[in-house]
Amino acid sequence: MLRHVFLLLSLVMLCACNSVGSVSKSESAQTESSIKAVTMMFECDNDLSFVARLEGQTLWAFFPQQTLALEPTRTASGAKYQKAADYVWLKGDNAMVNYQQTLYKNCVNNRQEAIWQDAKFRGVSFRAVGNEPGWLIEITPNVHVKYISNYGQFETVLPYKKPIETEQSSMFELTKNQNTLLFEIINKPCTDSMSGQKFASSVRGQFNGKAFSGCGRALF
Repeated sequence: MLRHVFLLLSLVMLCACNSVGSVSKSESAQTESSIKAVTMMFECDNDLSFVARLEGQTLWAFFPQQTLALEPTRTASGAKYQKAADYVWLKGDNAMVNYQQTLYKNCVNNRQEAIWQDAKFRGVSFRAVGNEPGWLIEITPNVHVKYISNYGQFETVLPYKKPIETEQSSMFELTKNQNTLLFEIINKPCTDSMSGQKFASSVRGQFNGKAFSGCGRALF
């Protein structure tokens, strides 16, 4: 009798262990799938610039003449992604690139520009930024407009509405609940007051009556 009880308990413990293992694997898979893609904008010597986007195990390299899907390969340091003779070898914000039989040793990720390129991948057609305090607007056509202010402390998403268009500007008037966002995109060059970065458009507006101004550019 005791032998049967012992065998039964052993089977229960074995099933429990397998169950825990299954849950752990499931949670691990969910965690891996939830990892966001990483976008980088590399600027190299010899006038090579390209966008790289790491999605899961694949690094997409958007070179000027072609797009390559590079897969991970074993390396002693950093992370190397390769297809045939072409590769991108990442080491932090730096990279060494071999493309079309040319080796580029000094490639640096332009973090500021990478943010804009990442927004483009997310479907944002126009992005604007400003200072004092810091704010940004991202327009996703036919979906929504995101407004962030106070250096990221406040964020709201308002339903997209077609703007009033003129030859020189586009006027948006958006509302959601008790919030009202009014802003105008003006076809006038603009320079960011802090970074000195130049943009094709000027932006001015109000959020719940509080004025803001800055610069922006179309992403596609």
